Amino acid sequence: MRIQINIGDHVSPEVGFVPIPAGHRAATRWARTHAKRIAQTRRGADTYFQTMPGGRSLTDLLKDSSIWVNYYAAGRNYGEAGGNEIGISPLSYRIGRWTVLGTLIHELAHVNGAPGRPSKQAEEALLHCGLGKRSEQRTGVDDPSTPYNPGISG
Repeated sequence: MRIQINIGDHVSPEVGFVPIPAGHRAATRWARTHAKRIAQTRRGADTYFQTMPGGRSLTDLLKDSSIWVNYYAAGRNYGEAGGNEIGISPLSYRIGRWTVLGTLIHELAHVNGAPGRPSKQAEEALLHCGLGKRSEQRTGVDDPSTPYNPGISG
């Protein structure tokens, strides 16, 4: 199995997490597929995820059918996670599918135990997945052509 996309067949226990609207499902599926491709081709992604408190690899997380991806209409940030529930906000979808992918990776890190603010562990997962540049991390200057944002913690 694999992580599941809520298309109306799941009721999230997280307040405000609802089914992904039809217009956002293609971007969500693309992000899930691309995350799987990253796990298969970038060894550093699995290795980095295994350093988190949950100890699971990105591959393991992506195969976990108890993890649900939902829409979080009230979300003010890119996304949120609670337990095995991920909520992706309208902002991520507005920016585009690469941001949806970055949000998915970031929130999977939280599902795997990455702490919130002031930790940057979840956002740095994007670097290990090839979704950012080390120069962004080193200088603290965001390159808008990548999903990684050095200013994000939590």
